[in-house]
Amino acid sequence: MVFYFSNLPDIKTEDDYHLDDNTPAASHSIWSHPHFTLAVAAQFFYVAAQSGIFSFFINYMTAEAPPIPASWNTGMMAGWFEPNKFGVLAISDKGASFLASLGFVCFLAGRVSGAALLKKFAAHKVLGLYAAVNVVVCLLVILKLGWPSVICVFLSYFFMSIMFPTIFALGIHGLGARAKKASAYIVMAIMGGAILPKLMGAVGDTYGMSRSFIVPLCCFGFVAYYGYAWRRLSRSGAIVGLAAGKGH
Repeated sequence: MVFYFSNLPDIKTEDDYHLDDNTPAASHSIWSHPHFTLAVAAQFFYVAAQSGIFSFFINYMTAEAPPIPASWNTGMMAGWFEPNKFGVLAISDKGASFLASLGFVCFLAGRVSGAALLKKFAAHKVLGLYAAVNVVVCLLVILKLGWPSVICVFLSYFFMSIMFPTIFALGIHGLGARAKKASAYIVMAIMGGAILPKLMGAVGDTYGMSRSFIVPLCCFGFVAYYGYAWRRLSRSGAIVGLAAGKGH
């Protein structure tokens, strides 16, 4: 599942795009620009992490959440819990489905607040910070700390929210008329969502759903590297005001 947002910056055409001293010079091949090439890889790994977490959210909640007190299974929450194979009250598929909706609320909250941050701070730094936080969040899930780990799954929704549009904008920055072609390759990188979740599922089947978060952890680690290395890769000044939709 991939989210597209209406406030992505417009892609400039050859007629209205002007290079300046803070913009990397365009060459004959878009692949000669490392900030674009690694953007394709970063988008691949981001969508892989996103799809894996989204796909296995219910599996994680039903299998890894701590035991539920019997007093919770009343009123509006009745039916959200059921005894598991060990006879312990746990989150049911119905309850996990409701919690998945709450996860998307966290995603939306992260997108709105992230857009505000992108208006004031360099886009590559915000991307690097959010991805690094998600590395820590995934590590805490892997450590199986009980409810703190469950909360960290929701935090992963929050901190991944800005990544797709930010990687996209950083990847096509400074490419001029080649931005349209470059954007096509970056969008094609969503194939990561069809490949690496299979690995996450295999790890989950063998070692448990908590341990399977090692896959998105590695993916977010690459995104964090791209964010912090972007200025060096692009040989460009920082992009501030990205969410305002004023271009690159």
